[in-house]
Amino acid sequence: MATTQALAALAGALALAAAPGRPGEAPPPAPVAQHLYDIATTGGESASTWATLAYDRKHDELFSVHGGVVHVHGPSGMESFTFGGGGAEGDEGVGTVERVGLLESGEMLLLTWHAGRRAILRSDFRGERLGAFEPAPLPAGFERFDPDRLVVAGERVYLAESGPMRLVVTDLSGRVDKAIDLGALVRKKDPAVKLGLSGFWADDLGNVYFTLPLAFSAFVLSPARELRQFGSRGSSPGKFNVAGALATDERGNLFVLDRLRSVVLVFDPTLRFVEEFGYRGDGPTSLVAPYDLAVGNGKLFVSQARERGVKAFRYDLSSRVDGARRGE
Repeated sequence: MATTQALAALAGALALAAAPGRPGEAPPPAPVAQHLYDIATTGGESASTWATLAYDRKHDELFSVHGGVVHVHGPSGMESFTFGGGGAEGDEGVGTVERVGLLESGEMLLLTWHAGRRAILRSDFRGERLGAFEPAPLPAGFERFDPDRLVVAGERVYLAESGPMRLVVTDLSGRVDKAIDLGALVRKKDPAVKLGLSGFWADDLGNVYFTLPLAFSAFVLSPARELRQFGSRGSSPGKFNVAGALATDERGNLFVLDRLRSVVLVFDPTLRFVEEFGYRGDGPTSLVAPYDLAVGNGKLFVSQARERGVKAFRYDLSSRVDGARRGE
């Protein structure tokens, strides 16, 4: 009897979902993101864990870095080329790569372990080493600067240390333009906050975005060094739990990962919350402990834990952002 009632209830719910809306009733909004594919190699889906990502918007190529190797994926998500992964001591290779920064010239900056230490190297688009990239001159207070974060935005290179949260901005030749103690700026807002970068990003306008995993919020630093903090702690849509990687698209929309909630939060250029998607699970739009992301051309790439690789989504924010601006 209970089974019959359950089946009847399910049939009624399905019928209600399939029924046309009332006359004049607006249809529900389309999902903000749709799953395109999981990136793959010739042997099947890429089974990476917590890859770091960079996206070439001009050529529609994704650079996924894991295991010290750079994997280049074309527009369909299929791997087309790899390089890196170490080599003999003192060789002319690029070492064990951690992160990639893409230059408009087609060359790359590689944050890598090479010859027993962390280094920043230049390479061509195929990973052939072209020489070292050394930021200079470093000001007082930045001795032994050892960046583990790298972002290239336009004509500027942004280098940061996760722990002490020191930031150095250079031109493409390595000449230092700015050196900023992000930790000190954050402590002015909240003396009790625990420092340590989680997400780090910079846009072409010179804004620097970052998250701290235990601050339950995100930060943006303007070129005038004005620091803004936004977001609040919680588990409902638009709230942060463990905020992670973040990035902006060409229109200034901001995407922020929440690692614990396994969602992508979307904010418009004014930092107004628009939508979120993802959620923990095994479905095509689900995520597992997302780690890094890259965005552009209406595509969003998210790397995950547990050998779940990298998912690619297609997104359209036009109606959502316009509606948020109108207060809908």
